Amino acid sequence: MPAFVYLLLPILFWSGNYVLGRLTVSDGIDPYTISFFRWSIACLLILPFAYPKIVADWALVRKHWPMLLLFALLGICNYNLFLYIGLTSTTVTNAVLLNSIMPVMILITARLLLGTKTSTLQNTGILISTLGAFVIVSRGSLDTFLHLTISSGDLWIITAAISWAIYSVLLTKRPTMNILSFFAVTAMLGTCIQFPLFLLFSSTEVTTLTGANWGAIIYMGIFASIGAFICWNIGVHKLGAATAGHFVHLLPVFSIFLSVLFLGEQIESFHGVGILLIFTGIATATILNQRVKQDKAQA
Repeated sequence: MPAFVYLLLPILFWSGNYVLGRLTVSDGIDPYTISFFRWSIACLLILPFAYPKIVADWALVRKHWPMLLLFALLGICNYNLFLYIGLTSTTVTNAVLLNSIMPVMILITARLLLGTKTSTLQNTGILISTLGAFVIVSRGSLDTFLHLTISSGDLWIITAAISWAIYSVLLTKRPTMNILSFFAVTAMLGTCIQFPLFLLFSSTEVTTLTGANWGAIIYMGIFASIGAFICWNIGVHKLGAATAGHFVHLLPVFSIFLSVLFLGEQIESFHGVGILLIFTGIATATILNQRVKQDKAQA
């Protein structure tokens, strides 16, 4: 597949996770239960396929276990759990808006940790696509922003975004392990970290989970966990964290289309404006920026 497809698929899968996560939390299922069972299912499904790779990479696992533990904490535990906790006490508008600043966080983190510099076109693309995200979450009204308030849920979403930004930037430094073994090891470590949190803070009786609840969690385990994380890792490895960050702006776009399909919501004119700005920004920061680089190289 083209490299950019590896970054499009995770955004699509995570958009589904966002919609289902919101619905599941609204049903009264606590975030600790959702996150723990989501990753438990993912581990059970991926382990048979990843086990031979883990055995082959065991020397690397032992050598780099502190870094793998950090990846597990940031990407498996923190981001997902904090997101679900945030969704229990913040509005959808606030949550999507705060997630849309993740590309900026990734660029800042890449500069701080790796010394990565961005070009003028990349910065321009970020501004354009960020504006598009703002248009969508504000429904084209400045008044929406004037009435936004910061709640504890907002702070959880911000913390989740920071964790994911650090995770994405550090992926360029991950051990040279097979992608399956890397994912499986970090998923198992992240699930182990969540287990005591589940025991201590979960308030949901597992027996009360409905078929729809389990269906949502299974989706999260297969698509939003296994499929999304493997594709994201490959995409970041191929295109870099800075480029990958631009694709996060597609989260509200895909979420809107999923809402239309599954929640019966309507697409308004401001959606079209926002989507156009987002795609223009991504094209500016990736395709146009790459062509300018090639032209300069040839010159």
